[in-house]
Amino acid sequence: MAFSYSLFLVLLLIFPGLCFWAGWRAGERTDFLSPSPDRPNSTLTLFMVVFGTIVGHLLGTGFFALQAAWCQTTGFCVGVGFDPNIYRALLRGASDARGATDFALEVWLLATLLVGVVTGVVAQWLVQRDAVSGKTDPIAFGWLNPAVQAVKKGNSFVVAYVLTKTSHDGFIVAYEGTVQQLALDEDQSIKLVVLNDVDRFLVKISESGLDRVDTSSTPITQLQVTAAEIANVALEVVQAPAADVEAVAEEDAAERS
Repeated sequence: MAFSYSLFLVLLLIFPGLCFWAGWRAGERTDFLSPSPDRPNSTLTLFMVVFGTIVGHLLGTGFFALQAAWCQTTGFCVGVGFDPNIYRALLRGASDARGATDFALEVWLLATLLVGVVTGVVAQWLVQRDAVSGKTDPIAFGWLNPAVQAVKKGNSFVVAYVLTKTSHDGFIVAYEGTVQQLALDEDQSIKLVVLNDVDRFLVKISESGLDRVDTSSTPITQLQVTAAEIANVALEVVQAPAADVEAVAEEDAAERS
């Protein structure tokens, strides 16, 4: 692709939209679950980028409008010898940019960067509001949304029973532990699970069904199992005792103070 001013202009114009998308995705993440990645050619992703682009440029043009009003009203402005409004500079085209000073180019690019950063921060703040997350979380987390909401409340945790593909003489290796982190693929299937305080056990396949065979072993502090080794996963949401929830809240408050 040949680089041109038109390409450069397009990249500058969609930069706030990409920042909006990045901030939105960062705000969706939780300590428990990483949302599934966007599908290639996703119309939802395209909508978010375009919507974020509009929001970002509204913020940018609004700031420059307030700046102009402030200068006209108070007169407390510093003359810089060029128009600091990046939008007017872009509309004038490449011919006007060729005569710009190095300092002007620096200011224009910095203004574009700040517009993008603010747009990303706004998106991250927006997606964490209950009014918004209540509608977007089911899309982001899919079938795992009930478990995510339970963990978000801070009074529940999730126990996973992972059946692996490792077997021998009718016995299958399985793990039980508290879920620290889950990751989904683009089909919202579990591609990775990280467990804490893991117990190992065997599952025996017999004519009567599946039987759990507990083995004597030292619990594993932390274990990561990827999709290549996972045959099936069962999740159980467990509500923590109120006393434990209060103790954790007091401990967190003490650390912050």
